[in-house]
Amino acid sequence: MVILHALFDLKAGVAEADFRKSLEDFCAHLQQSGYLLGWRWMRQIVPPGPSFPRPTQAQFVAFEFRDEESEQRCYEYVALNEEPIRTLHHAMNSKVQGGSAMFFVCADA
Repeated sequence: MVILHALFDLKAGVAEADFRKSLEDFCAHLQQSGYLLGWRWMRQIVPPGPSFPRPTQAQFVAFEFRDEESEQRCYEYVALNEEPIRTLHHAMNSKVQGGSAMFFVCADA
């Protein structure tokens, strides 16, 4: 399995429920199109106790793919920026604080 991790902050005033709806629409389309296996949206919590280095972003999404080829095909599809993915991607990204996003891809070892 390959996972694309997205870390980001929501824009001030954006409700988590509004972002969740946009994320679910975006991911459902990718899943129905055969690119995405699943996804998880998480919010970082800061536990009490000693501090340790951690990302500054509060929101995380893990996009799950079968393999590296599937992840790459999905990236290329989104990068084409054609309908309907253009509208779905914009609806989601318009709720994210500019400059806050960080992405990385991991594979099972």
